[in-house]
Amino acid sequence: MSSKANYDLTETFEYLVELLDAEKFSEVDQFLKQEHPADIADLLEMLDDAHRLKVFESLHLNVAAEVLDEARTDTLQELVEALSDDKLADLLEVMPSDDAAEILSEIDEEQAEAIIALMTPAEAIEVEKLLAYEEDTAGRLMATNIVRLVKDWTIAQTLEYLRSIDLSVETLAYLYVVDTEGKLVGIIPIWKLLTAQPQEQLARIMQTSVITVTVDTDQEEVARVVSQYDFFAVPVVDTNGKLMGIVTHDDVIDVINDEFTEDAQRFGGSQPLEGSYFSTPVWTMVRKRVGWLLLLFLTAQFTTSIMGIFQSDLETVVALSFFVPLLIGTGGNAGSQMTATMIRAVAMNEVRFEDTWRVVGREFLTGAWLGLLMAVASFGLSAAWGNTPHLAVTLALALFVVVIWANLMGVMLPITAARVKIDPTVISGPVMSTLVDATGLLIYFMLARLILAEI
Repeated sequence: MSSKANYDLTETFEYLVELLDAEKFSEVDQFLKQEHPADIADLLEMLDDAHRLKVFESLHLNVAAEVLDEARTDTLQELVEALSDDKLADLLEVMPSDDAAEILSEIDEEQAEAIIALMTPAEAIEVEKLLAYEEDTAGRLMATNIVRLVKDWTIAQTLEYLRSIDLSVETLAYLYVVDTEGKLVGIIPIWKLLTAQPQEQLARIMQTSVITVTVDTDQEEVARVVSQYDFFAVPVVDTNGKLMGIVTHDDVIDVINDEFTEDAQRFGGSQPLEGSYFSTPVWTMVRKRVGWLLLLFLTAQFTTSIMGIFQSDLETVVALSFFVPLLIGTGGNAGSQMTATMIRAVAMNEVRFEDTWRVVGREFLTGAWLGLLMAVASFGLSAAWGNTPHLAVTLALALFVVVIWANLMGVMLPITAARVKIDPTVISGPVMSTLVDATGLLIYFMLARLILAEI
């Protein structure tokens, strides 16, 4: 993400285009040296194809690697197609292995294999190890180039070792201590190491209670752990406790952004897009949306059928139909509020399946209070419009029941979906809308038959 405000970026972009159009390439080079790689990636998004490739190829290798890592999927694809495999291999070699693996996973498998073959053996092995893990797991996200210390070392030995390490290690905020078999036995914050006495052993100052994730932990759970404990990085171990790597906060931020985007699209009843909005072809947009639209179209027939069943009632008391949009709209909104809250609570592990009845009790009470308030408001509205007291009571009671019912559905759908390993956002939004519409009308008309003397 750019570190500048949008208007600053626009001015920067216009200035860059002026330099490019005037073919002042030496000034372009000087200008880009002052820009952050994330800002350069944003500028590349705004440039046309010819300028984009020219700017990218003018960048220093290390800067170009960072820019490539920051680029969005569509720009990344265009650059990958335009650059030679040799150039791409050089760029990936200077990246952290987890970032290189992420880029390779987004391009054609055959081309990815060809690029890996051009990388140095050591880098190629690290990347292939990461690609062997399942997508969206800690193993795929982790950086493997980290400092591993031995618990029997003294502080003096450790500092001497740190002076000789590769400068490209992922982070030194935390130092990880392993035993002779490579199993993680403790961590040491860098400040604690620097303030300890030279003759002390690491075993005496290290923290032995370490929170970890395994290589097959889902990336959403990794994000939850990092958020829960305010970690800068979380260590990743295998099933035997061997330290395999770490997942850093920047990767977690990317995961959270991706998951939020995906959930938002699914909640609206659409399959998530693989790339950005403008990079997605129109036909792909259609394909990703039409499935849910057709399903909702068919399920909406329940609402139509209920209207048909009570057609004679509507003909007898025409005023009943005036309040149908208000009823299903209020019920849908109440259900959507609860669903959004519950999806978040389930995702954060604040609510588990075992908590179902406890949550149902809370939301029944919440729904009752909300329903009562809406019932009072609707009674006053109906009376103000000059409707009979019986009709006003019917509407008020229907809203009271529907809001409670919508609240309970907002609890049950996400919890049940998560229990059967379905992403709650996939079904909760669209299903909630259809379910509350149909059942809300059924409740409304049945109450009308019981209360209105004219029917």
